[in-house]
Amino acid sequence: MTSIKTTICTATALSFLAATSASPQQIEPSAGGEVFETMQSGFAEAYNRKDVTAMAAFFSENAVRITPAGVFRGREAIGRELKRVSVDLGLHDYSVKRVVSRLQGNMVFNSGEWQAKLGDGKQYHGYYSALLVREGDEVKIFEETTNVAVP
Repeated sequence: MTSIKTTICTATALSFLAATSASPQQIEPSAGGEVFETMQSGFAEAYNRKDVTAMAAFFSENAVRITPAGVFRGREAIGRELKRVSVDLGLHDYSVKRVVSRLQGNMVFNSGEWQAKLGDGKQYHGYYSALLVREGDEVKIFEETTNVAVP
């Protein structure tokens, strides 16, 4: 039973990490201004430090994160998934390139490409979309969807 679970987890991780080369896209400035820009760069920095607590803190308490591995609801579940990907699988050198940024009321919609390397140095990338909201003086991720580009 354990080897079946290991096989399923490995297959899920590999499907999450399938990759192709990035296509050229023009980067838009953040529609929400500097506070939204700072949040996105802060998340990438926390990711590359493997600081799971800091990464999870960028999400709203009731956020939803949708990935090839599943749907994760709430900051705690999202934190566990971020740990699995960044620490357990060893994804590193994470960066994003925002392609679309739109302000609607108190919410910013961003989408673009992400890229990172697995522990063995192999490069992976995919696409993301995120809804960012103001919570007091802070900006939090309310919803994020990521995928992995297929070869």
